Amino acid sequence: MCEDIQYCTWFGVFTIKNEKVVDCNLFPKDVHKLAKLMEERTAAFSGSKTCCIDMVNLAISQGVVNTAKEYYNLLQDVMLEVVKNKIRTQWTKDVQIIQVASTIDELDKIINLLQERLNTGYSIHFPEHGMHALKLAELITTYGSRNNIPADHALYEKAISSTGMNLTDQEEQLLQALAANILHLYKLRGESEDYLNHTLPQFAPNLTCILGANLAARMISLVGSLEKLSEKPASTIQVTGASKALFKHLRKHAPAPKHGIIYQHPLVKNAPYKLRGKTSRALAGKIAISARIDYHNGSLNPQIEQDLKKRITQIKG
Repeated sequence: MCEDIQYCTWFGVFTIKNEKVVDCNLFPKDVHKLAKLMEERTAAFSGSKTCCIDMVNLAISQGVVNTAKEYYNLLQDVMLEVVKNKIRTQWTKDVQIIQVASTIDELDKIINLLQERLNTGYSIHFPEHGMHALKLAELITTYGSRNNIPADHALYEKAISSTGMNLTDQEEQLLQALAANILHLYKLRGESEDYLNHTLPQFAPNLTCILGANLAARMISLVGSLEKLSEKPASTIQVTGASKALFKHLRKHAPAPKHGIIYQHPLVKNAPYKLRGKTSRALAGKIAISARIDYHNGSLNPQIEQDLKKRITQIKG
């Protein structure tokens, strides 16, 4: 006499004896719930024995579906939902961090181009202004033509004696519109930096402590993710961002690069030229340690920064 066999399917759990269903526990006929049960591998799936049985006929006989076509349509919907859930779980916080870091880089390029155009256009009208970047955009947005600069302004004397050509109303409006858009881009850039300053200390506290939010975000962006960064050796991290110099070294026997993007760190940038290699190696080593701790959900460890400072002192001494 055959013993009872508990048989798990994607739509329910069945107790079978002598090839007949003696008990059943059907799962809710809901695509989302069925998909969740599949991907989580609940106890109902993992602890059961296998049995040779026609699952299509079993589903029809137990009232799960009415026809074979309905069975396969439901199975297809469930499997598609499983795939969607797996794709959703692949998105992590560093994906958004990478997007914001790339946005800042693109904004810098756009702002620089527009500022150059604004400076050139306004200098034809007021060549003596002597202002640049944000301050020039604010000046033009506020006053427009040099003729509108008030007497109590620092540029008033230069404005009334300027040798520049006069602007038509339309030209003035165009310059003010360009300046206003540049200010808007500055605001967007500032909001993006605020996001990084708020998010990075929570997502990668040790890496942020060593590099700062902006540089930490750019390092993650260059590598691809915090996980990939945690897998990199210090020697690779040291030259990350210096791919052109590295290939030039490999192909044309040029000097090997001492640093990549970490050159933007004050410790490297302000170090004497002869000490930049050692400083870069020390910093890269701490970045590697910090990334591994952060990826494995470690908390902030102030000792890493302290050890880095001690090492830098030794290098300088």
